[in-house]
Amino acid sequence: MSRRWRKYRREPVVSLWQSGRSRSERTGERLRAGMTMIAIAFVVVGLRLGEVALSGETETEMPRPADEAPVRGEVFDRHGTMLATTVLVPSVWVNPSDVRDPATLAEELSAVFPELDQAELARRLASAKRRDRQFLWIRRHAPPSRAEAAMRIGSPGLYIQEERRRVYPQGRLTSHVVGYVNIDGVPQAGVERVSDRSIRKGPLQLTLDIRVQNVLRNRLQAAMERFQAVAAAGVVLEIGSGDVLAQVSLPDFDPNDVRVADDPGMLDLGTQGVFEMGSTFKTFTIAAALDAGRANVNSNFDATEPIKIGRYTINDYHPEERWLRLSEVFVHSSNIGMVRVAEALGKEQHWDYLGRLGLLSDIDGSGLRTAHPRLPDAWGKVQRATVSFGHGIAVSPMHLAAAVAAVVGDGQYRAPRLLLAGSQEHSTAAFRPSTVRQMRMLLRQVVLHGTAGLSDVGNYEIGGKTGTAQKVVDGRYRLGARTNSFVAAFPMSAPRYVVVVLLDEPKAAPGTHGFATAGWNVAPLAGSVVAGVAPLLGVPPVPVEPPAPDAVTQVALR
Repeated sequence: MSRRWRKYRREPVVSLWQSGRSRSERTGERLRAGMTMIAIAFVVVGLRLGEVALSGETETEMPRPADEAPVRGEVFDRHGTMLATTVLVPSVWVNPSDVRDPATLAEELSAVFPELDQAELARRLASAKRRDRQFLWIRRHAPPSRAEAAMRIGSPGLYIQEERRRVYPQGRLTSHVVGYVNIDGVPQAGVERVSDRSIRKGPLQLTLDIRVQNVLRNRLQAAMERFQAVAAAGVVLEIGSGDVLAQVSLPDFDPNDVRVADDPGMLDLGTQGVFEMGSTFKTFTIAAALDAGRANVNSNFDATEPIKIGRYTINDYHPEERWLRLSEVFVHSSNIGMVRVAEALGKEQHWDYLGRLGLLSDIDGSGLRTAHPRLPDAWGKVQRATVSFGHGIAVSPMHLAAAVAAVVGDGQYRAPRLLLAGSQEHSTAAFRPSTVRQMRMLLRQVVLHGTAGLSDVGNYEIGGKTGTAQKVVDGRYRLGARTNSFVAAFPMSAPRYVVVVLLDEPKAAPGTHGFATAGWNVAPLAGSVVAGVAPLLGVPPVPVEPPAPDAVTQVALR
């Protein structure tokens, strides 16, 4: 067990540089001479960098012609909508040694480019002229009309150079998933960075459906504003293929105008944010117990009173204070019952099933890369208890979507993918078909009779699970701050899609009766997302009368 657990832990990588003794005095002298030259070179470079830093001038190379710059292919969604392309734009530069009056030129250029600081520009021009510099950028990627106006100044040494600029026609809509490049064309985030080599070879088509992306972003934005959340994230995943149809993180940014690289809005919460997902994790504990044969839907578990483990006490939000069948533990979202289920499952198998579902490692799939989950430091009784109901372990929304797709699909785990071309991702067996059938019905029951009733909109046979978790900030739980999540699948008779939505620190809003838990905000949010994307994906509504819960438990889950 200890070896299997450790393989998912990140171990520090230590590099040691071990040098051997010289074989001769001559060799030693050559080595010392070489090291001396390297040291001198470092000193010279360091002094030059210090000089540049003090002068504020960072442009040291002549501009490269556009036809010599690295070429990046266009990026499209699955239907051919353009998401990224490259255009030629003018950039203005100057040969300072040819400038007659730096102060006058600075005044004239700042009138054309108001964003430039006239005094600072005059200082830079004068400094570069004194040192006989041959090149200095004035304004890169300038609007053509302004570049033309700059040339009309008629100053000696003022030039225009065409450069390639990356343009993102969808703007904020795909900012996190597609990513962006900096002004020099170096990829910084998203598909641009993860699939940089492929993009350099030619056009790239993603699994994204821009229509679904638009619905997801609009619904998340509205919910974020209504519940005054600080952030939001969402994923729409096609179960059979692992294709990511939509991935949104809010706040977002305009990739066409990236100025502050360390702004909090630049973090893609869908893949790079890890959160404790609360009761959504009960889905995996129940599925594992069923699949391992450690319980069935009619197994009974003692939920009469809180459980004490060491100095910790585990309670239920709405205690039933009675013995519960496995189906009732899930539908009523009992923490106490879930700990009993985890005990029946056993520590070895509990950890094994988490691994099968990709919840113990980062996802490095086709076109996307996630952060590494935050795992428990040990796998003792306390950790197994809390992880059973989604605390003490943190994963990304993408992790959650892929894991639930395995639970309700065909029992196979597939790493999510963003690149449409190429072979399907390899799948690994996670659950037996009988387990999948049982979990589909149980997830539907949570919507019909449990905590997720507000998600049941449009008769799309939605099944799902809520998750409300206290937020972890700097390694500590912040009192009163929640991260709410909801995972939905539809249609549950033959699931085709998984939807994950998350709100960070939502507040109570009119109509929620003072509550800010997942059932009151992310559950209806997920329902509205399903209602918006289902018609686009060709999923018709199924107007059916819900069966009685006992009939479903006794017959359909048999």
